Amino acid sequence: MRIVSYAMLTILLAFIAVSLIAPSFTSAQEAKKEEAAFKYVGVTLCKPCHQTEAQGKIHATWEASAHAKAFEKLGAVNQANEKCLGCHTTGHGKALAAGKTAAQMQGVQCEACHGPGSEYKAMAVMKVKADALKKGLVEANEKVCAGCHAADLPKDCWGAATAAPKFEFAAALKKIEHHIPKAPAPAK
Repeated sequence: MRIVSYAMLTILLAFIAVSLIAPSFTSAQEAKKEEAAFKYVGVTLCKPCHQTEAQGKIHATWEASAHAKAFEKLGAVNQANEKCLGCHTTGHGKALAAGKTAAQMQGVQCEACHGPGSEYKAMAVMKVKADALKKGLVEANEKVCAGCHAADLPKDCWGAATAAPKFEFAAALKKIEHHIPKAPAPAK
């Protein structure tokens, strides 16, 4: 009789453990699957909605920035250096949308700071910030910038004799400031 009781107890404990662990495992799997679904689409898909006066001419601001020219700044030798490409291109080594090539992702494009746009690029999604965030939009902040603007960059990024430029977030943010202007308050 005791053998049956121990066997039933073991089965019951296993059932409880699985029912407690399975939902979190499934949630983690779903989160990874959703994250894997986010793909880099490139600046050409961001430009149409972010080039107008009403949108703050965000594309023109980017185009005039050092970020847009980051790949060219590497020079021919480092344009093939894997240590450099993670910061001087967008989505390097990550999932690109169908039809996108590494050559189309050169420079620090929108998604390098705001996350892969395949799921949030649609106007209907972008109009509701919470939806866009769920679909992969990243709000760029100092931590995001520090992913590339770090003191411990590989020496070959700057040359052995040259120190990495000091990064000051507040000053850098002013150089790349871009935002959608707030709509004027309705006249009373």
